Amino acid sequence: MNLAPEHLPAAVAWGLSGAFAVTLLLAIRRASWRVLHANGLITVYLTATVLAGLLWSLQVGARDGLTLHLLGTATLVLMFGPALAIVAGSGALLLTVVAGQSAPMMAGYHGLLLAVLPVLVAEQSHRLLRRWLPANPFVFFLGSGFVGGMLALTAPIVLSALLLWALEVQPGWAIQRDYLALLPLVLFPEGFINGAVMTALAVYQPSWVRRFDDRDYLA
Repeated sequence: MNLAPEHLPAAVAWGLSGAFAVTLLLAIRRASWRVLHANGLITVYLTATVLAGLLWSLQVGARDGLTLHLLGTATLVLMFGPALAIVAGSGALLLTVVAGQSAPMMAGYHGLLLAVLPVLVAEQSHRLLRRWLPANPFVFFLGSGFVGGMLALTAPIVLSALLLWALEVQPGWAIQRDYLALLPLVLFPEGFINGAVMTALAVYQPSWVRRFDDRDYLA
């Protein structure tokens, strides 16, 4: 999912950086910072951001641009909401830049692909599950956590594969064999991590999960 600067025209890279900066500023403005502070979750939020950065740093890949890593986006969305999740994802991206695993010039591309798109997918999947299925704890754990986590990871992988093919970074057969063929191997761990974390937090620390309300799921 990581793209080198030489594979993207400079004008496009700067344009994506501008779009990501605007999106991040809107997320910062709309984020519920007062609620986070009032509930004493600042430390929890910073810890989750660092853990997401460590998760992103565990990258595997066989070719240039064909790297895969877990995201943990669904957990961030369900714990803090979409705006704070985008900010946390941006913080995780910053950690990978500092670690030298992501080029600063590509921050806009990677930010939109890995911090914004998965958050939108995870949030939308949660909303659709709330609309279509009854408010049941197992729907939350398995649906919003497990399935939502897998969908949030699938979206950037598929989109990046299309971009790698369109930009001719790698031939189509290499993208299929060395990238998309590995998709099932990362989807289950992504879903399991998000689902397990949501289950544990909803049982032991429900106040940390913004999207889990006892009055809705346990009434």
